[in-house]
Amino acid sequence: MGANDGLFAPGRGAGSPAQRLVRKDRDMRRSHVLLAIILLIFLFLPAVSFEARNYYLQIVIFTFMSVVIATSYDIVGGHMGYINLGHITFFAVGAYAFGVLFNQDLTLVPALFGATLCAVTFAAVMSYPFFRLRAHYFALASFGLVKLMEHVTINLSWLTGGSNGLKIDGGDRTTPVYYICLATVVLVMLCHWALGRSKLGLAMKAIREDEEVARDFGVPTFLTKAKALVISSLFPGFLGGVYTWYINYIIPDDIFSLERALTPIAMALLGGTGLLVGPVVGAVFLTMTEEVIWTTFEHLHGAMLGLVIILVGLFMPGGLARLGPVERFLGFLGLREEDK
Repeated sequence: MGANDGLFAPGRGAGSPAQRLVRKDRDMRRSHVLLAIILLIFLFLPAVSFEARNYYLQIVIFTFMSVVIATSYDIVGGHMGYINLGHITFFAVGAYAFGVLFNQDLTLVPALFGATLCAVTFAAVMSYPFFRLRAHYFALASFGLVKLMEHVTINLSWLTGGSNGLKIDGGDRTTPVYYICLATVVLVMLCHWALGRSKLGLAMKAIREDEEVARDFGVPTFLTKAKALVISSLFPGFLGGVYTWYINYIIPDDIFSLERALTPIAMALLGGTGLLVGPVVGAVFLTMTEEVIWTTFEHLHGAMLGLVIILVGLFMPGGLARLGPVERFLGFLGLREEDK
């Protein structure tokens, strides 16, 4: 047996620290180039003229929106382990606030700012009573909030239009909405990434692992949970305003529907909670699946969508982002991360 053979021989993939550093640097540069190419494709996509352009751009826009909603949900649901079934209410508050402000002759930017501020304020107010509840009780109460806000919206017909909905002046806004949503995707992912490496993120993960122990070690649990909820409301609140500006109307039956309430949770679980790319993978997968189901099985949409979620939950409980081929592809892009 040679000097380099036997039990303590280096493996095939082993190398000196310098070699590993060079390999890591090469992989990082490759991933940066690939991500830059992907971003450039998205940046120039609206400039390309092709058949049914607006239809396909609409699919991309709704995919971007799904990514933002799912990723912002994962701030509380993934980092902190609290299932917020009422996450969609932030989107709804932003949507209605924007519609009301826009109809009062405010321009786009002030109306979007006002919509975002309303959603953040709503989250701050709701955090006090809701985070007095633990885990499952919080989830139940947050779902009750969806139905409560639906009834409030319907009854405030002088402000919201009631069950008939709220309309604003229309127009083709596909291209500006596309770029706004793309920018929001980048921002929410940066926020998710930064939170995961911040002191606040560590406190959130401590709460997820054991809230009582976290409190005993000096983590301000209530304040941490309140901050997390407020941060997670920022992006859906803003995007709710963008959504109203894009489709020109909103109705309570749609925006407060059970499907909308469950979609962020389903996307995060499908992709893998607690990971930066998990909600992104889940949102893209579920949005594309919904589109295929709508066009192929129009009358079986709910059943087929539920079946897809059940099958993925049974056979891939860790989420799609933790599936071997997906993990390798994400690693190739430099987006694979370890569970924390």
